[in-house]
Amino acid sequence: MREMIDPRKSFADAVVEVARGNKNIVAISADSAGSARLGEFRELFPDRFFEFGLMEQTVIGFCAGLALSGKIPFFCAITPFITMRAFEQVRNDLCYTFANAKIVGRNSGLTNAYFGPTHHSLEDVALMRSLPEMVVIVPSDPVAIREYVKEAAKHKGPVYIRLGSVKIPFLYNTTERFEIGRGKILRRGKDLTIITCGMTLWHAFEALKMLDEEGFLEVGLVDMPSIKPIDRELLFNISKNTDGILVVEEHSTVGGLGGAVSEFLSQTNPLPVKLLGVPDVFASAGPYDELMEKYRLSPQGIFTTVRNLTKAIKKGYVEDDFRDVDF
Repeated sequence: MREMIDPRKSFADAVVEVARGNKNIVAISADSAGSARLGEFRELFPDRFFEFGLMEQTVIGFCAGLALSGKIPFFCAITPFITMRAFEQVRNDLCYTFANAKIVGRNSGLTNAYFGPTHHSLEDVALMRSLPEMVVIVPSDPVAIREYVKEAAKHKGPVYIRLGSVKIPFLYNTTERFEIGRGKILRRGKDLTIITCGMTLWHAFEALKMLDEEGFLEVGLVDMPSIKPIDRELLFNISKNTDGILVVEEHSTVGGLGGAVSEFLSQTNPLPVKLLGVPDVFASAGPYDELMEKYRLSPQGIFTTVRNLTKAIKKGYVEDDFRDVDF
């Protein structure tokens, strides 16, 4: 059985690692250091850790001040509060001033499952990638999280990193390296290519295992953790060698990774692109696994969608895979 790791701990361990080599790195929390797993950082670097109350807008302004004074702040908080509640401050204080600050949304997507729409974050990628100068990263496993924290620390300018809270397995070798602006082709497929990021990469791997057992389809898989800037060269090359693309993401189908992929390919090499995520609704509350199943983001849901979509493409049209789902 694969080792399962809390992505928040992977993030916190990586921040400690980069902080050991750079005295300008500071960590910031909004009354949630424990949930952000920043306890070790606070113990090791007490003069470089700042705990605020539940005042995310103010914290973003503080981060901008630190960044413009030569520090490199990493601010981790619950995703809707750091991206939606503080959107104006992120836009004006960080992006407009090109502040070298890193904001990290945790408990992203549907992982705050029982708390409902107020605590779900299905719009954050759309919001953050709309901002000039903002880099948007959605890593898929503990190795990618570690490497992108390092990349963010080196990058000059604002960066948004999106994390879940459900434990995830190692999908990459510990020696794997990641870059801002680069995706990874994990498998090539002529019939269809899945492009995904974050938690759903693991689920896509599991769906491919089921598809391989049937042996009828050649389905590729791309991990696209860097949503902005997106890997245009990879997208273009993939599009020339596959009959269609399925974008899978734990996000709204409006404006996320699917939007980024569609915007680029519609101008360069149009082909059938289907978006599999939470449709344009406020998601239900309930157990996380049940929500992922409901919105077809589970391995079984991805497997079924791939089969339906490849049939539809061969017929010359893309049918609505959600026609029989009760939202």
